Amino acid sequence: MSSGSRIVQVAVVVLGLLFLPGCGCGVPEKREVALPPRDASPEQVLRTYFDAIVGQDANTFRAVLTLDTDFWYEFDAPDAPFRTWFSASDLRIEGPYEDGDCRRGATCVAMVTTFVLSRCLLDEWPGGLQSTSFGLRLVDGRWLVYGHGDG
Repeated sequence: MSSGSRIVQVAVVVLGLLFLPGCGCGVPEKREVALPPRDASPEQVLRTYFDAIVGQDANTFRAVLTLDTDFWYEFDAPDAPFRTWFSASDLRIEGPYEDGDCRRGATCVAMVTTFVLSRCLLDEWPGGLQSTSFGLRLVDGRWLVYGHGDG
């Protein structure tokens, strides 16, 4: 093998490693996730949130979030769950508990969620075991998540 072809092989590998995170590394096949029924419990809605992220179902993901959610943070920010999470396994949900951050006049609950996270990018929310609180708000008789770890 000539040194020129060896250099090309090394360059292809290095470029592949550099561009892999931006190309959806490890992202499973897209799949549709069913919306939970209107009377779904907060736990069912939160499970749908996670299923929609790892299934890359933007429509369902958006549908289980409140309208005042920061959609940029959820979908497009450098550490956005929809952009970087490709697996959230061993999901355990505790609660619901009273949510002290609930806006005045609203009905909300908080749920502590533990899961093993796999991500494409390394940043302040690394992969591995995670435990965070999610807030859900009752909107027109339906529970909706009001943001990524905002509870």
